[in-house]
Amino acid sequence: MCQSKLPATLEAAKEKFALACKEATTLEIVGNVAAAFNAVSIVTLLREALTDEVMDKVFMPLMNTKIGFMTDRTGKPNKKGQTLPLYSRDVVRDCIIDAVIIGLLPTGNQFNILAERMYPTKEGYTALLKKLGVRYVIEIGQDKSQSPQYAELACKINYEHNGEKNSFTVNTTVARNDYSSNDQIRGKAERKAKKALYEYITGSDFGDGDESSTQVIDAVAVEIREEANTGAAIGFESAEEVRPTTAPQPQAPVSEAPPARNGRGNNNAKPAF
Repeated sequence: MCQSKLPATLEAAKEKFALACKEATTLEIVGNVAAAFNAVSIVTLLREALTDEVMDKVFMPLMNTKIGFMTDRTGKPNKKGQTLPLYSRDVVRDCIIDAVIIGLLPTGNQFNILAERMYPTKEGYTALLKKLGVRYVIEIGQDKSQSPQYAELACKINYEHNGEKNSFTVNTTVARNDYSSNDQIRGKAERKAKKALYEYITGSDFGDGDESSTQVIDAVAVEIREEANTGAAIGFESAEEVRPTTAPQPQAPVSEAPPARNGRGNNNAKPAF
């Protein structure tokens, strides 16, 4: 199929954007003092590429599409009958930059925009773990909750990364309503499990978000402790944190914080792959 040639301005922007995405894949922010200097050059390159013309013709049409990225503003009435305006060009541009700088793309639903902020999706964490070369198996247990507002599922994670084999279990709590299917609930639990695995390996937390009647709730990050090396259940999120009527409460500091990535102690658990 013959592809039509892009206008010169869009073609130049395409090259800059592709270069920025390539440079971002080599950026290691955690534990790298020099990363700030590299990151600012990538952000500058992205802002040069994401002009108003490029945003209007290329990226804004991707908003709220499955091949692009979803948001909590669709231009349609929410459960309260409110119709919020679509996100502006500037908000979308900033979120795309935030996504690219950590290795995500504005296609394939790798991130969502919630409350004007970028959040990696399940597909996003899948992409990030793949780039790290992590091999893993996630076993999602049955829902143990009797509440119509939330579900509780234990996710056992077996993984291998850079020759290290380990396993741990994360108890996840996800919001649900009368329209939530079993697949949707398990999908949310899988995302939280992949998020926990990514954070455990990299030490990098990109936040969490959930949409409920336009109210976005930031969940407290799962605390992973030494029990990770034994396969024990760790980091339980309170059901209160996912109920739409309750604001999230910060967890009390934990004295036995997990060691750094390269000094987590003995890793004797051997997952099967």
